[in-house]
Order: sequence, then C-alpha cells, then structure tokens
Amino acid sequence: MTAFTLKIIALASMIIDHLAVVFPDIFPFWFRGIGRLAWPIFAFLLAEGFQHTKSREKFVMRLLAFALISEFPYDIAMGNNINFLSNTNIFYTLFLGGMAICLYERMKKKYEWKTAAVIGSVFPTAVFAELLTVDYGGIGVLFIFAVYAIKYQRLRIAAVSAFALSQLIPLVPAHFLGIDIKFEYLLMIPLALAAVPLIAIYSHELYRGFHRPH
Repeated sequence: MTAFTLKIIALASMIIDHLAVVFPDIFPFWFRGIGRLAWPIFAFLLAEGFQHTKSREKFVMRLLAFALISEFPYDIAMGNNINFLSNTNIFYTLFLGGMAICLYERMKKKYEWKTAAVIGSVFPTAVFAELLTVDYGGIGVLFIFAVYAIKYQRLRIAAVSAFALSQLIPLVPAHFLGIDIKFEYLLMIPLALAAVPLIAIYSHELYRGFHRPH
C-alpha cells in the first residue's frame, strides 16, 4: 500500500463523508461512517511526510496556506459565517500538528530532556487547537505528534488504533445519559478501525517502486 494509494482512499472517504454532511436529505448517514477512515490516514501520512521532508518549515507553511484557502468553501458548505478563528477546517489540525513537530525538533536541540521539549511544544499547540475549535481538537494534534515520535511500527499501529477509536468518544456520554444511539453510529466503530489494517500494510513507497528517501 503506497502513500499515494492511502491518500486516494482518504480523499475519497472524506468526500463521501462531506456529501452526507452537506446534503443529509440526499445521502445516507452511514456515509459519515465511511468518512472515519480519512482522519487517521491523513494524520499518519502527515507524520510520515515530516519524517522525510527536507524543510519542515516550508511543509508547515503550505499546510497553513491550504487551511486559510479551504476555510472559505468549508464555511460556505457548512452554512457558517466565514470565520478563520472558530470551527475551522481539518487543514488547521494538520497545520497545528506540523507546527507541534517543528517546535519539538527545535526545542529538542535546546533541551537535553526530551520531556521538556514535548511539554513546551506539543501541549501548548494542542491547547491552541482547542481554542480554535479545529476538527478533532487538541487530541488530533497529539495524534499527529505521537505517530511522528513513535519509531516502532507496532506501537505506531497501536496509536493509530487508539486515535481511530477516539473519534467515537462522543458516543460514551450519550450512552450513559440514556440517549438512544442509532445503529448507524455503532457502525462507525468497525469503520473507524478499518484505517488500521490499511496503514499496517503501508509499503513506505510514495508510488509503486518509488521508495521514500531516508
């Protein structure tokens, strides 16, 4: 499974999800379940890209540009007023995740204690993500950083599994509050985890036969 193939799967999943959000009277709710594939894959590919890019800063600035440009169609599609500081699109999450990685790498050179670099870079960025109410909030930023920082593939897959399931956290209080949960919501559990085997067979190739440089 190449990076390009994973990207196409994630993009198709996201489009299907958004069709159900923008046109709920036309497309079934379970389309949103298919959309649970997108976030773990995009976040994984971003973290993977940061392992190999020659310039993390330029990578981050491109993400910021995409975030700002995407906010116009995103707010229009969601029926929101154009607002760059509230209920922002998924590129904001990816940008902040990338920013956390850049800050961490800079601070790691300054502090011998890696924990200090994590505390000084990742957690403030996660808090900022919550203030901007980006998609997946601070936990999304932590996910991107975790996949970047973890070097052992099995542990990375475990992290992907945990954060894929974190998309279902809102179902927990609903259950304990006695709110009736539709079957379509429960369907999201296996669909959220479907990203895990796809990432597990990732070949570390950009395209077939073209391996990422190390």
